[in-house]
Amino acid sequence: MAVHELFVCMRVKNTSAAIDFYTPVFGVTEKFRLVEPSGRVGHAELAFKGATLMLSDEFPEYDILAPQAGASQAMSLHLHVNNCVDVITRAMEAGAMLEIPAQDQFYGERSG
Repeated sequence: MAVHELFVCMRVKNTSAAIDFYTPVFGVTEKFRLVEPSGRVGHAELAFKGATLMLSDEFPEYDILAPQAGASQAMSLHLHVNNCVDVITRAMEAGAMLEIPAQDQFYGERSG
């Protein structure tokens, strides 16, 4: 069996708000969104220049939970962009808090 694609699927507390943030900040396109009658987003997909990011709200009844504030996390997303300062600026204008300023790294990238 050959693997043809790998998708990242993130659980967040508010998928609609995440999409509203990711769209202008990262320039992604929403492919689709499946919303339950209760209003929870069961599945959404965003196109990131050829990559797909899947998102959903929490479903605690199935033990599907978003990362908890203050708890350690087992993964992170590393995005390559043309200008990280521009992306950081857009993120902050959209309400993000800067944790690490952009700086040149020893491995040859500029990140923050």
